[in-house]
Amino acid sequence: MTSDAAEKPLDYSEAVHRLAAMVPAGAVISYKDVAELLGSGGARQAGKAMASAPAGTPWWRIIRSNGSLTEALAEAAEQHWISEGLAVPGRHVNMAKNRWNPSETAWGKIDALRSALGNPKMSEMGDQL
Repeated sequence: MTSDAAEKPLDYSEAVHRLAAMVPAGAVISYKDVAELLGSGGARQAGKAMASAPAGTPWWRIIRSNGSLTEALAEAAEQHWISEGLAVPGRHVNMAKNRWNPSETAWGKIDALRSALGNPKMSEMGDQL
């Protein structure tokens, strides 16, 4: 991918879907984390974008800040959580233990998504969620 391809403007939902696809198996981020990483929107807007995620997007890795999903989504996510070692009693994920900490390469991709949305790059790769 050239830098020109990374700089093309993106629809917010597409940026959310691309970010969700970057979260590896066994890790999660909150809707609020998504908005903060992309530098725009909020938790509700990120959740709305995830509702339109294309097939194959690991939607079960984007969850509420308290480690849960709505009851309907939690039921559908449970098998994914079990297979990825995320499930805990009460259908909650331990956010402190399982929150994604992006690699240096991932931070570069996140900055490209931010730029494609017209947002400035993050101040440092050492920024933590």
